[in-house]
Amino acid sequence: QRAEEIADFTIVLPQMGEEYHLHPTQGQIDTYHQMIEWGADVIFGGHPHVIEPTETITKDGEKKFIIYSMGNLLSNQRVETLENIWTERGVIMDITIEKENGKTTLTNVKAHPTWVSRVEINRSFMEGPAYDYQVFLAENYMPGGPLEHTVDKETLERIQSAYTEVHKLLNIKF
Repeated sequence: QRAEEIADFTIVLPQMGEEYHLHPTQGQIDTYHQMIEWGADVIFGGHPHVIEPTETITKDGEKKFIIYSMGNLLSNQRVETLENIWTERGVIMDITIEKENGKTTLTNVKAHPTWVSRVEINRSFMEGPAYDYQVFLAENYMPGGPLEHTVDKETLERIQSAYTEVHKLLNIKF
């Protein structure tokens, strides 16, 4: 509430939720909605290590945006280590905030799904294999994308699947 009194626009980044669950708990939903009531304009949730859906709420005639969890950006949590393909996926949120006539509002929301590449490299770490990790912006690997033909078929399928499934789960309606 204090932030809302002194800021033009309030973004909150709570750490909350059940790890590895693709949907928010009722506690998350209730708490995030309360944050909107207290004055949050955007909520970028984290903690579950997987992506969770989004929600757009209209309060006092203005759109407010919630993503319950953005998943992992860079992590060793992946299908090979946890048998959970969602842990190797994340999302970078792109929002547009505009100020006009002294009023600051959220005018656009876009999601950029990501996928974490893990490639074993020729050295060891703590008596085990070492890996090179990279975050791939999935849209670049979609049909017609600038990097579509730069990875092997299995990697391409995982990236494209991440792109499609992340957008489906997020279900952005803004």
